[in-house]
Amino acid sequence: MTSNGSVSRLPAISFLFAVACAHDHALDRRDVGAMRNASPAISPWPGPVADPVAVVSDDSPVVAVVDRVHGMVVQVFAARGVDKINTASGVLAGGGLVLTDLRALFFAGPGGTIQVATEIAVLTTQGAFPARVAGSVADAGVAVLELPEAAAELEGPPLTEGSSEVGDQLLAVRASKQGPSIVFDVIGFSVERTANPMRLRAAPGLPIAFAGAPVFDAAGALAGLLVGPTGQDIIFVPPALLLQILTRVHPPAAQVDDHI
Repeated sequence: MTSNGSVSRLPAISFLFAVACAHDHALDRRDVGAMRNASPAISPWPGPVADPVAVVSDDSPVVAVVDRVHGMVVQVFAARGVDKINTASGVLAGGGLVLTDLRALFFAGPGGTIQVATEIAVLTTQGAFPARVAGSVADAGVAVLELPEAAAELEGPPLTEGSSEVGDQLLAVRASKQGPSIVFDVIGFSVERTANPMRLRAAPGLPIAFAGAPVFDAAGALAGLLVGPTGQDIIFVPPALLLQILTRVHPPAAQVDDHI
């Protein structure tokens, strides 16, 4: 590596991890109000840049991590009318919050204007939920969505502590609805450690389809988020910045002093 912003790809570390549990179901527009009668278009996933792994053993550390975290990875559908639909991955953050790619909420309007999604739905392994924007940080390209109270108990991953060392394997997990199942595409990569834990880093070589995908470390903790602010390049958002964003949107409850 020649710069702190560089990202190295670990070769041949991509596979499909499909879930088709009894409680999983297809995204029904009746679940999200006025979004019904317009089926989301899911483009076929062409595969990552690196060669896919033909066979991944059941006892692989990668499989173990994905098995632990896949229920926390979601797919976000943002719509503006029946003919404008964006999709992105995201991750449950606890308390009914979801972290995702901010750009997925915007659409090109007439005369070069930018229009905001009027309806948002989040597909989880527990079903589909309507969502609203609870906050965003444009400089980081991150949006925070809020789900209904019924989804408040959905578990999110813990945030990793500290920064990743050079060469530490990180896993980006992307969710996409394919038929009755949610399919999880996984790419392994590494980032160079930086002295500034809040600094955004470029992630060249990662597919733009991974925008919104959460990044996990070997322990299954949330180690970052991938966003695509330009629609062409992927940016790695570090966990320290995600914590700051979540704290800004949902400040911790004030502690009551028992010694008054």
